[in-house]
Amino acid sequence: MSVENTKQFEEWERLKPGSEYTVENLRSVLGAPTTSAGEVLESYLFAKHSLARSMQALLLSQLPASCPEFHAVRRRVEEQMHARYSGLIPEQYLKAPYGSSVHEVLFMLLMRDMGSPVDNALLRTSTQDSIHTERRTRELRELGLSIESSEKDSIQYYTLVGLELDPTVVPGLVAKNIRKSTKLSGSEKDRLCKLLEA
Repeated sequence: MSVENTKQFEEWERLKPGSEYTVENLRSVLGAPTTSAGEVLESYLFAKHSLARSMQALLLSQLPASCPEFHAVRRRVEEQMHARYSGLIPEQYLKAPYGSSVHEVLFMLLMRDMGSPVDNALLRTSTQDSIHTERRTRELRELGLSIESSEKDSIQYYTLVGLELDPTVVPGLVAKNIRKSTKLSGSEKDRLCKLLEA
């Protein structure tokens, strides 16, 4: 097994025995003739939570700890922001959003198979099956990346088409930064957003 992230692989090794136990426990409960529905569900949830943690560590161990390409994409977004609005919009609103570690990991998974569909279940594995995974993936698209969604046999897929950026998303990103500000009044937000339309 190839390992890119030693720290995450060590975490996988630490969690693996617990996951083995929960799987065997679920197998035992399922095989018992007098098991109640409540006992089965409790055992299932126990195994599910344990496996979500351990499988996340295993998946992350296959990825580098950092992704230069992801940071380069965000720098390019900010360069476009500055090229269009420097001197017009305050500096603090010319920052690329969506720079969390979750966004970075999702980007790495999509980039690893660039041009090919990636099972949404694999993306969710990287976040311990978080319900917000799809939203975070769509936020990468908001940066201007071409990410296509598709479905086959009731399975959702996402495909990173390439690393080119759509410059038309820049005004919307800056507007979102302005709207999220807690320091600006409503009228000042409106004034700045109108400048984006010029």
